[in-house]
Amino acid sequence: MADATETKPSLWSSLAAMGRDKSLAAMLLLGLGAGLPYAVLTGTLNAWFTEENVDVSTIGVLSWIGLAYAFKFLWSPALHRSRLPFFSKLGARRGWMLGFQLVIMLAMGTLTLANPGSQLGLITLMALLGVVASASQDIVIDAWRIEAARDEDHLNSLSALYQLGYRVAGFLGGFLALILAARIGWSFTFALLTLMMVLAVAGVLIAPESRRSDTDEPEEGVTLGAGLPTRTRRAALGVVVLGWGWALWMLGDFMAATILSDTPPNARNFIRGYGPWIVFVTVILPAIISAALLWLEGRSTAPKVVDRSGLGRAADTLHRFILEPLMDIISRLKWAAPLVLLLILSYRFTDLVWGAFAYPFYLGTNYGAMGYTMDDVALASKFVGVIMTIAGVGLGGLALKAFGRMSCLIVGAILAAATNLLFWDLTTGASYVGGFLSFTRLDDFMALFQINERLGWLVAAIAGENLAVGFASVVFVAYLSAIVNPRYAAVQYALMASLTMLIGTLGRGALGELIEERGFAYVFILTALLGLVAVAASIAEALRTRFATKPATSDAAAGASESDANP
Repeated sequence: MADATETKPSLWSSLAAMGRDKSLAAMLLLGLGAGLPYAVLTGTLNAWFTEENVDVSTIGVLSWIGLAYAFKFLWSPALHRSRLPFFSKLGARRGWMLGFQLVIMLAMGTLTLANPGSQLGLITLMALLGVVASASQDIVIDAWRIEAARDEDHLNSLSALYQLGYRVAGFLGGFLALILAARIGWSFTFALLTLMMVLAVAGVLIAPESRRSDTDEPEEGVTLGAGLPTRTRRAALGVVVLGWGWALWMLGDFMAATILSDTPPNARNFIRGYGPWIVFVTVILPAIISAALLWLEGRSTAPKVVDRSGLGRAADTLHRFILEPLMDIISRLKWAAPLVLLLILSYRFTDLVWGAFAYPFYLGTNYGAMGYTMDDVALASKFVGVIMTIAGVGLGGLALKAFGRMSCLIVGAILAAATNLLFWDLTTGASYVGGFLSFTRLDDFMALFQINERLGWLVAAIAGENLAVGFASVVFVAYLSAIVNPRYAAVQYALMASLTMLIGTLGRGALGELIEERGFAYVFILTALLGLVAVAASIAEALRTRFATKPATSDAAAGASESDANP
């Protein structure tokens, strides 16, 4: 592990090598193309809605289009070996990339001609189309990055440039978009953002096709669950797929009713009535079924039967991508699986559930919102905030080496919950934030840059939160990576990363109505308290990891022990 760290290329060396390696230049542009639709369609769009006086509760419900990023692993098997008609000459990966980029440009371009006051349904449909295409593009870009890498160093360079492109896209789609919208209007701003996607198209055109031929890959058989009767595996898979389908239908039907009905349904009642069932069928039920399959396989004496039919191969593919990674996690974690699942579901809740209401809080004037200008928000959130997020990531990386993964996991959970109170302080006059700035003389420093006292409060609160979010994000990624089995790395990480978004995204509709009823101040206290769930889960997981018996009977277990000792 030490050797790998020492030979890891820096971001600057990767940038310098772009002139000699087209794949590196392509990766930077593809990272830009991945981050731009995410920034625009799940963030900046809410600023536009706020300016057009769209209800906060409606914004919360419409933010559920971001669930496409949470569920993208479900259709990843369809993109694994197939090629897109009309673009097949570009190869499997690049053809799909270009196709999805054209859909994203269509969706974003439609925003230039739409009006939220009279065409909210059209805007939502186009945003949903763009987000689904963006999530699908992410699947293909991730596959291309792994397959195009010549070795570990090259993969590190590609990953570093992808992250750089993604962060630049967040800056363009956030900070620059708000600055432009305040001066040239939203229509021209969305038009320019759409034209920026041409850079991603250029990335596809200069990217070399991955060295792996998707059509020549050997067929993979079922590993976990192979000893079960075929009928049992397919029945289990059918239950899981039906559960996912029902959940997606219920969410889509509720969103359609919110947009099209004269009397929109109550989001809080929907979450109270269906939210627990949605979480059950999408998370808990597949975990229970996976555990049951493992138990049955351990007692099965049936010979392995391979179904070579098209239906049989399709069922096995779905089993490998949905159930088998879950079965592997449960087989390794055993009784600790519920605790790990709780930690994954709750760790990013506080910032994910609040994220959809950041612009309404910063720009709005109702429910205790702050009423800042777009220039103020652009400076505080999309300039200083981005810098502090990067600083938090760097601080988290240093802390991981100094204090270990589990200690940092607890600290990250505490910081993520506590920083919600910074925004509560803003709603009550910023006595604590203002006092901190005065005590540290940072208010005098900000005055040198023409930042007045009130704007300084916002800058300080956002800086504190983004520093905490950056720290928590990097240590959580380290934790997820540590519990992933390398054999199922891509699928397991996608599954767990998706689960981190589930509760926070589902809670936004109810939180929007709660804001309208009780105000932002109450909600910030509530989200801080809910963050204590992740704190408790992190402490319990740290204790479990510390006192768990670590068998030395396999290389995988030995590697895990080494990772725990030297994160």
